[in-house]
Amino acid sequence: MNSIHPSGDLQGLTFTDREILTTATHPDFRAWLARIRHIGGCQHPVHLVGQSLTVDAATGRLVHALTSAEQPHGRLTIACGNRRQSRCEPCARLHQGDTYQLVVSGLAGGKGIPDTVRAHPRVFVTFTAPSFGPVHRHIADHPCRPPRPGRGLVCTHGRPLWCLDRHPSDNPLTGSPICGDCYDHPAAVLWNAHTRDLWQRLHRNLYEAIATSRGISRTAARKSVRVAYAKVAEYQRRGSIHFHAVMRFDGPTPDTPPPAWATLALLTQTIRTATRRVHLAVPGLDAILRFGAQLDIRPILPGNGSDDDLTERAVASYIAKYVTKPDVAGITVDRPIRDAITISVLPVTDHARTLIRTCWTLGGRTEYKALNLRRWAHQLGYRGHIASKSRAYSTSYTALRAAREQHRRDHNDQKEALDDIDTITDKHWTYTGNGHTPGQAMFADAIADDLQTAREAAHEARTGGERDEP
Repeated sequence: MNSIHPSGDLQGLTFTDREILTTATHPDFRAWLARIRHIGGCQHPVHLVGQSLTVDAATGRLVHALTSAEQPHGRLTIACGNRRQSRCEPCARLHQGDTYQLVVSGLAGGKGIPDTVRAHPRVFVTFTAPSFGPVHRHIADHPCRPPRPGRGLVCTHGRPLWCLDRHPSDNPLTGSPICGDCYDHPAAVLWNAHTRDLWQRLHRNLYEAIATSRGISRTAARKSVRVAYAKVAEYQRRGSIHFHAVMRFDGPTPDTPPPAWATLALLTQTIRTATRRVHLAVPGLDAILRFGAQLDIRPILPGNGSDDDLTERAVASYIAKYVTKPDVAGITVDRPIRDAITISVLPVTDHARTLIRTCWTLGGRTEYKALNLRRWAHQLGYRGHIASKSRAYSTSYTALRAAREQHRRDHNDQKEALDDIDTITDKHWTYTGNGHTPGQAMFADAIADDLQTAREAAHEARTGGERDEP
């Protein structure tokens, strides 16, 4: 039977029991629990020491003080704020919720956006990458690549160009090249590295396409109609980035309707025309970078349509889901790679390993120095944001976080009202570490689970169990 020795030693207890007991018997345990609950059960919190002093600008009177000495364990613990679910699930959930609010407010109004945007033409678009060589595919109830009449059966390296297997979507072979020697790994990496530039050209082309269709100048087009967007990047199994985007026609501002001629049909045609015109020449690469031929454009409905229709909530949920799950198992990793030796032991597929090595190799070449490919090798060369939007589309992450912090302050009984006086805040904080002890991690996980259960119950009560997922 487990017991605690009179001297205080923990005899016969497992490591887990000792860690839990050590954490629970610490004098600061209750205050620490309250702090971890305050930061949502963050799994990798950041620890700071220092102080923030707020004084009345007119009198110099100290009106508020926050010091690490008054905090549990003598340090201020704050949430890591990591958006990656693989790094911190509680913070990722919070980021996912912010993304949902950001996207849905641009579709249905709210957060400073008028609800009249629901009447504006809006579409959900998927922009794909071009082909860099044939790959193994997952096609439900169909073989991977059956032989096609009129096409060769083998590549120039003597390998078959067909495959009759039916690969599961999570099979490591899915997305890998039919022939690794035929696959253009440098072009695939450089595509990922230049998607930011390609998107900027696409956005510029949108107004050129509008101007051409209306027979007006691009300046006149911009003054009469605006294209607002929010987008998220997703990795395909072959390791290439593609974009999911919400795109909307506005008048000069979001609270003004677009001209009568700025229809859903024109928005669709404008996107198709602008996408076809995107091209980018890259030094050392024979091919011209373009978007893929597959371009899926679907209208977004203001209400609840049929099962095949896209609704505002479904689109917002879809985009928010990918913001916190940018890493594809076996394709990317969630931390930068520090040296070439590490590449050989990464938990990725052989195809992904080749792409990462290609990043590392190209990163050493002078013409690609500005791309910083070695820094972004863990993301296969992609160096853009997972989610981004145009300024006028909706609110911002900064505004959402500020509103949440204000809400917390408003519900803090110990705060002193500072709205009526001018104040100056002097902050001095030093980073001292991050993370939990094993025992603390168990309590933090339990807090995170409790908070998530409460959120799910509240959501079910509010929506009657209706799912937001498309």
